[in-house]
Amino acid sequence: MTAPEHTTEETKDPFADEAWRTAIEHAAGCLSCRTPGAECETGEGLLRAYEEATRRARSGRAFSTDAQAPAPRR
Repeated sequence: MTAPEHTTEETKDPFADEAWRTAIEHAAGCLSCRTPGAECETGEGLLRAYEEATRRARSGRAFSTDAQAPAPRR
């Protein structure tokens, strides 16, 4: 899992926080995510869910009805 540049700016959105926590927990236990150059479809999906939640939180659309939930934990 390759992470984009992550700023220290915090979002005040619990959905974005949960999406980040889910992505980190997955990456910590996933051999593919921890191997440089390897790809993990699940990890990439979780990272995209976090990025989308953060964008929505910053734009004020955090609790929009079209927000997607992060993938279930494995």
